Amino acid sequence: MSWSPLLPFLSLLLLFPLEVPRAASASIPQVSSEGAATCKAHDLCLLGPRPVPPSPPVRVSLYYESLCGACRYFLVRNLFPTWLMVMEIMNITLVPYGNAQERNVNGTWEFTCQHGELECRLNKVEACLLDKLEKDVGFLTVVCLEEMEDMEKKLEPCLQMYAPEVSPESIMECATGKQGTQLMHENAQLTDALYPPHEYVPWVLVNEKPLKDPSQLLSLVCQLYQGTEKPDICSSIAKSPRKVCYK
Repeated sequence: MSWSPLLPFLSLLLLFPLEVPRAASASIPQVSSEGAATCKAHDLCLLGPRPVPPSPPVRVSLYYESLCGACRYFLVRNLFPTWLMVMEIMNITLVPYGNAQERNVNGTWEFTCQHGELECRLNKVEACLLDKLEKDVGFLTVVCLEEMEDMEKKLEPCLQMYAPEVSPESIMECATGKQGTQLMHENAQLTDALYPPHEYVPWVLVNEKPLKDPSQLLSLVCQLYQGTEKPDICSSIAKSPRKVCYK
């Protein structure tokens, strides 16, 4: 299928700009409910199967925490638009955990999150979404949640938009039960195993290397993809090259 119907959604990022300061304690962004209607109008909710690239896709991993303002800004304003433009050549992995800490208490994992208990719950919700939904659907649902002011209350409408067959009750059952705890423990292990260790969040890896400047994500994905046929946007970038930084 043609991916051109997805591109008009980029205009939403201008219509509903996120007011997220750079600090980790930034206020939560608010997006108008009109975004859902626009999504429907541009067929963003009916993606269908993705084309398989002839060469391995570029791997982009985001280590983040659900209530971190800078994480939300990167996810909505950098990672999501990049995915819209070059989804054929990139593979995204989200790891919701960030600067949380875990400890084993009588055989049960307990977590302390940088932005409190709500963030721990939302980290588990997003981990369950990513575990239970198909990869792209899980990504889109997390983006939908992270755009909203009250994420707990927006779980149902976001699922209705991208995965109407999945009930919010099933996701909450996962998040509040043993499965959510196990998924968080696995994310803790993935985060703790980073080398070099993460210094802050959002921590972004592109083909397993830390990205220094998040604004260069699109340029880097285009540059690193080894296939001969690249999305049209990559050709435009190539005509005005910028130096791409790895940390």
